[in-house]
Amino acid sequence: MFIREHSASTMSNKKLWVASGSIITVLLLFFLWPRSALVIEAEGHTPVCLKPETFELHWIHSIEHEEWYEVYEVKGDDLLLTRTYFKTFGAGVPTDSETPPEITDEGFVEFTVNVTYPELNVNVSENVETRIVQDDHDHLLYEMYEPNTSVNISVGNKSVLCNSQGGLI
Repeated sequence: MFIREHSASTMSNKKLWVASGSIITVLLLFFLWPRSALVIEAEGHTPVCLKPETFELHWIHSIEHEEWYEVYEVKGDDLLLTRTYFKTFGAGVPTDSETPPEITDEGFVEFTVNVTYPELNVNVSENVETRIVQDDHDHLLYEMYEPNTSVNISVGNKSVLCNSQGGLI
């Protein structure tokens, strides 16, 4: 009788260990398996990961002192600059647009661009209030990094543990 109970108990323990091990393995794979992300990296800083979706890059133009912004879509491993918005024409303003420029209700000139980039390199500054807007959430790069930090924005594969504040959850 004792042998049967001991065998049944041993079998139950083995099943419990196998089930527990399987659950832990699945959870580890879920959290550690790389997923596509919009990755913001700067030397000496932990990467920041955002959803691999459309975003806007905003800044204040250093000469005009007016806001400019660009709209990017994630296309595979690339960033597609679809539109750019600015208030006045001057140095560095796009000259070619797929469609005639339009004036928005907010007074911006809207250019349709449609140019693909593998990555963006941006210098962050509080003076120009460099930020990324995604899903109505502002990611204030000028508060996340020291002035004049060069950040790289690209699409990459990162663990789900990489989050929008940098580092692990």
